[in-house]
Amino acid sequence: CPFPRHRQREKKPAPKDLEIRFPGDILAEDFAEHVWRNERDSNYGFAEEYQQLVLEDHGQSQTVASAPENSAKNRYRNVLPYDWSRVPLRALLGQPGSEYINASFIPGLWSSREFIAAQGPLPQTVGDFWRLVWEQQSHTLVMLTNCVESGRVKCEHYWPLDAQPCTHGHLQVTLVGEEVAEDWAVRNLTLRHVQQQKTLPVRQFHYVTWPDHGVPHSPDPLLAFWRMLRQWLDQTVGGGPPIVHCSAGVGRTGTLIALDVLLRQLECEGLVGPFAYVKKMRESRPLMVQTEAQYVFLHQCILRYLQQSATVRAQEGATYENLLMENVAATEA
Repeated sequence: CPFPRHRQREKKPAPKDLEIRFPGDILAEDFAEHVWRNERDSNYGFAEEYQQLVLEDHGQSQTVASAPENSAKNRYRNVLPYDWSRVPLRALLGQPGSEYINASFIPGLWSSREFIAAQGPLPQTVGDFWRLVWEQQSHTLVMLTNCVESGRVKCEHYWPLDAQPCTHGHLQVTLVGEEVAEDWAVRNLTLRHVQQQKTLPVRQFHYVTWPDHGVPHSPDPLLAFWRMLRQWLDQTVGGGPPIVHCSAGVGRTGTLIALDVLLRQLECEGLVGPFAYVKKMRESRPLMVQTEAQYVFLHQCILRYLQQSATVRAQEGATYENLLMENVAATEA
């Protein structure tokens, strides 16, 4: 981490009411109070903040996404990537629009292209999705939706069901292994370019208990999922950005990306800026963190993380004190 742990940043003076409505970076020790204050009167403070995010229409061009040859590739008509931040594919000869996929680069803590947020593949875009993985050389997929939810198809099943490989154009996908837990599944896949005779190992992290437009019942399972994902990302050197998707690629996708970036900001700088970061994400892809409930849940996850960290530090402190006492007792004996 290039920043000293828990560095104190000087807070800019601001009128009290302005600071509540449109907060900047919040110090770790002030965060619980910030959440408590915003939760009063039926989450009035959060509603104010979220409404401000909704009002900021960036009016950026979406020409490629709305071109006639690409309209069938978009799952939802109101979720289209901006031209400037979309992830282009390599054009295929004689196929107009073959360079388009509904996916956007999203800035993170260190890079303007730290993540790719994508919609869940449609039947006709599964091949494009695997081209995206191959061309970006992404070792990590994060899936935050189930293929079917409440009787509606939310995402095409784009990976093999068993050891039998699936082929999409020049790309062959093989399921190598799968581990299933209560709230998630982790799958190891191999992507092989048949022409180039090259392979790419890919790990898919699939969170299965996050309801569409809603939030998980508790921050704890999602934080456990995030720790596992972050450990993998930290040890996976090289390759392109992780590709994160749900159904539309904005709500659950935006919430998880924000959680990852903000928890790392907290670790490195000792402060956190949820409002500012969600605003920044929305400049790169519309509707990121799609509902007020998701925005509130993001804050609850950060608060829970701080509580868990404080508990761990207290336990470590108690263990250290016990060791000291035992050493003193042993010396005196």
